[in-house]
Amino acid sequence: MKLLFVTPYVPSLIRVRTYQLLRHLARRGCKITLVALEDAPVSTASRAELAELCESVHLVPLEKPAAALRCIAALPSPKPLWVAYCDTPALRATVRRLVQAEQFDAAHVEHLRAASVRSALGDLPCVLDAVDCITALQRQMFDQGERLKDRALAGEEWLKLRRWEPRAYAGYDAIGVTSQYDATALQALGTRPPLHVIPNGVDLDYFQPNPKLAPEPDTIIFSGKMSYRANDDAVLWFAAQLWPTLKRARPGLRWTIAGNEPSAAVRALAADPAITVTGYVEDLRPFIARASLAICPLRIGVGIQNKALEAMAMGRPVVASPIAGRALPGAITEGGLNVAEGAQDFIAACLALLESPAQAELAGQAARRYVERHHRWDCSAGAFLELYAREKQQTTPRV
Repeated sequence: MKLLFVTPYVPSLIRVRTYQLLRHLARRGCKITLVALEDAPVSTASRAELAELCESVHLVPLEKPAAALRCIAALPSPKPLWVAYCDTPALRATVRRLVQAEQFDAAHVEHLRAASVRSALGDLPCVLDAVDCITALQRQMFDQGERLKDRALAGEEWLKLRRWEPRAYAGYDAIGVTSQYDATALQALGTRPPLHVIPNGVDLDYFQPNPKLAPEPDTIIFSGKMSYRANDDAVLWFAAQLWPTLKRARPGLRWTIAGNEPSAAVRALAADPAITVTGYVEDLRPFIARASLAICPLRIGVGIQNKALEAMAMGRPVVASPIAGRALPGAITEGGLNVAEGAQDFIAACLALLESPAQAELAGQAARRYVERHHRWDCSAGAFLELYAREKQQTTPRV
């Protein structure tokens, strides 16, 4: 399978879905040409790794001043800021040049931000990995916004996205999403191409129980990219609404917040000696391994939470909000994931695991078994490969 893979960001361990799909598609024999927007400097090591996975790599610089001007121009228009920021003619021009120069079997386009390249793909069979329903995410941001300015911006984006997102996907042959919630939300918007739920996997060799690092008593962890508003909101809500009660119940309790680019408000939490805010860490695994449990108290969220899958793969129980847990219903029934609605239920679920290390250990073992059965990246890549082959077969050959 000769595949053109287009993404609005450079695949990496932070952009884990695109990165792992590339790895496993390459392992399955795909000959991949990667086109990605370069929104931040890419290290020599990362470039070398991408070159090993792909037949060719084309990084298109995302010029920040031009992106800002596109966003300003989009304000009075129907185009959402989500789209305008990455909607660069250079990306479409690169894709168009490659399509004209080579014979690809199919195209894989990642995310709403890159969906506009469809016009440059001609009659090539096209599968779009929407990942999440961005309209649903923006509606949650509007609902949870506390400042009038934030709510006004989120509300305007939501109204634009309701119309833009299904139209942007209309030209694709098939759409992938990470969860049934996102598929249902896109269907409700009138999305026409067939929707396929292809969940995220987790690197089971990298994230696995470490017998050399036993969990430390009364230790909890929250991990994730802290510049993402949903993570910032979750941490600040937990700190204000749950942490004081938990600390009174377990005076020795410690909390690690691990993830790059924490806001000033999150960094300020480290004034409490029991709270550690790490910022960027090269290797998250030791922090997860030393935790008694992982928390995922998101109030905003779509898709699958990788932070939950990674903790579960390392044999740690997870306490999650309904929003964070709804993409993993099997983990609730098979064990390892405890979904708690509201502050009091969340506190009770955390205390039950903190007070019973044996129960936490059993839940962690169940969590590991669950991800081994249901969240392998090779299976996710295989599902996309089946879509490419199906759409290629159904597409009328060019004459």
